[in-house]
Amino acid sequence: MKKIIFILTILVSTFWVAVAQDKKSYEIDFTNPKSVVNAIFYAAQTKDFAIMQCLCDPYGRGDGDTKRLCAIPKIVKLMEDSDGAGQTKEKIDEFVTAFKVGRINGEVSYKEYKETLYAKVPFWFNHPSGASRSDETMNLVKRYGNWYLSSF
Repeated sequence: MKKIIFILTILVSTFWVAVAQDKKSYEIDFTNPKSVVNAIFYAAQTKDFAIMQCLCDPYGRGDGDTKRLCAIPKIVKLMEDSDGAGQTKEKIDEFVTAFKVGRINGEVSYKEYKETLYAKVPFWFNHPSGASRSDETMNLVKRYGNWYLSSF
């Protein structure tokens, strides 16, 4: 009987360790522009969209593309509440397809303009219009010591 309990304990422990390792999480380092951009790729790979709601400029000065990225958690919530509106689900699937294979493909460059620091992070993603549009640059703005999406 003791052997059976011991074996069951080992099996249950192994199961919980495997489950815990399967769940990836991502800690955003807002002091690093690459970390902020990598959060987008993480969200697309894991469908953990909640992480994206805090990526945009707190002053609300981002372009339409970055505002749409940061709105994804709200859109997903609305979609879940309405049992998956077709066109909305297609847009989320398009985001996932485009960004799940994304990667940073160059060095970050910095520029100061009117006492505000900006960063440019070159990245590659699976643009829906094809490879000719897949190389992009994410522009970030530094606010309160942290980096936020500004435009791309």
